[in-house]
Amino acid sequence: MRRKFGLRLCALALVLALCAAALPAGAEDAAEAAIVPSGIEDDGVVRVYLKSLNAPEQLTLTLDGCYTVEHDAGFRFARGTHIALTDGGDSVWLTVGGLTLDMGASLTLTRQYDGGEENGLRIAETGRDTLYAGDLRVRLEEGGGLCAVLEINMEDYLCGVVAYEMSDSWPLEALKAQAVAARTYAMQRKWSAGDRDYDLVDTTADQVFRGYNAEYVNVIEAVKATEGVVGTWNGGFATCYYTASNGGEVALPADVWKNAEDCGYLARKDDPYDLENPNSMVSSVSFTPGAGDLPELQEMLQEGLEAAAAEADLEAKGLELEEILSIESVEPVAEGSRMCRKLRFTVTASALEPVFAAAEDDVGAPRVPDERASANLALAAIDLLRRLAEQSPFVEVKERKVLKQTFDVDLDVFGQIKDGLGLALNGGDYEVVSVREDVFGFTIEMRRFGHGVGMSQRGAQRMAGVEGMDYIEILNFYYPGMTLERIEWDAPALQALSALPDSVGRARPEPTPTPTPAPLPELKDGEYYARVTLGDASSSMNVRQSPTTQSPVVARLANGRRVIVSGEPDGDGWVQIATAEFSGYAKLEYLARE
Repeated sequence: MRRKFGLRLCALALVLALCAAALPAGAEDAAEAAIVPSGIEDDGVVRVYLKSLNAPEQLTLTLDGCYTVEHDAGFRFARGTHIALTDGGDSVWLTVGGLTLDMGASLTLTRQYDGGEENGLRIAETGRDTLYAGDLRVRLEEGGGLCAVLEINMEDYLCGVVAYEMSDSWPLEALKAQAVAARTYAMQRKWSAGDRDYDLVDTTADQVFRGYNAEYVNVIEAVKATEGVVGTWNGGFATCYYTASNGGEVALPADVWKNAEDCGYLARKDDPYDLENPNSMVSSVSFTPGAGDLPELQEMLQEGLEAAAAEADLEAKGLELEEILSIESVEPVAEGSRMCRKLRFTVTASALEPVFAAAEDDVGAPRVPDERASANLALAAIDLLRRLAEQSPFVEVKERKVLKQTFDVDLDVFGQIKDGLGLALNGGDYEVVSVREDVFGFTIEMRRFGHGVGMSQRGAQRMAGVEGMDYIEILNFYYPGMTLERIEWDAPALQALSALPDSVGRARPEPTPTPTPAPLPELKDGEYYARVTLGDASSSMNVRQSPTTQSPVVARLANGRRVIVSGEPDGDGWVQIATAEFSGYAKLEYLARE
């Protein structure tokens, strides 16, 4: 891969100036003029580790194109061929048309041009009927199973990304913005892959990739319209982070990831487009000022109040929560950020205060309090004199009274509020919290689905669909310091099968067919013959050392292989089987009695 960024700044500035002078401001062409020709040289191929397959023991492939094993015409497979690749322990087994070949530790199925419109393969283990339009390299994983890496042209890859990171029904300009962000992210990962044998994975650890679906016409149009467009900054590719919803504020990497470096093409800013999109996710809970209708919160505030009482030496007064006066966010993760670590509740509390009360044998008559303070004072004085004169007993007791003093109780946003009140939107701690107050009480809201860095997909949806903004305006809002360039890919055309050198299958040294099985022995009491019966003729059945999927695989038997079954199945459907060479356990559902 060739990489050439050098000495382009002056040239880019000149091109931008010429474009701005040549095109009318505000026109569509003027918007496109913000994209400059790139000096980056790249083959336009990206290597995608299909991590979502979870290292399967077998891959079942249907070829929707012409393939060879590493461009060897002697190992060619026609369109429509079914192939099974299996972890054979020390090597990858390839099964096709009833023949099984030992292919060594790895192999690559390479595409050859055969005139068809589609050229790729379909993988049954994905559970989807989508096209993986590339070369498939399969090797053994260190911990067992198969590792599959798809080598695919960038634009074909993006058709399998944008459709699943957004939706084909979304506004076209939002899909275009997503295509540019995803293409830029993929290029940044590719150029920083180092010695890895893949560039990025097909899960949310990088970008979701699920193959090509011709029904997603808007996605395909968006990818085609932005072909080769990437974002650059400071002599390299920008890392175009994007998120489902940012909760009304674009976050910086350092706001959410420890030790992350902030990027000059990103800015922390309010995002009204995300906030105003009714489809942006929000999790909320409402409660009255006394929090009696939310016992989880009431308990947390009471614990906090007791801690405050201990600090103020008021433990003996037995403070109890009465009412929440106000709630505010405190301790932002960074200066100017809406993302805060704590909520501060200012509350009132009641305490036990000493008062005088008559004892049980008091001879004095009870007094009825008056609303006037002076009258109450007079009554109290008369009552005291009467008690002293008559030597009537009276005692000091404690009554609960609301204190004029207020208390601040801080609750942790991500531990107590998010988890304790069930407001989580993410597995990580990314949410933005806010509080609304009305005549009925308070509402705590949590927003931000995803990390919140870079482009908000819900914000882009609103900008394109409601505000009428184009994809360049969307990208400029979310990546204000980024330059847009268009790469001309150096991707080579597919080679026709007829152009390959004549061969008899030397892509592998001495591939060996599976040996012919030895005849089965005579049956004993309680035994019967059966055949392996699978839904796919190219599949194979695992024979285990003991009746559990956690047990080691003793052998793999091809569809139609005869075996001896002995005994009845256990509760999970496992039966003991045997051949002339080995014995083990298999599921009865994959066996048909003769």
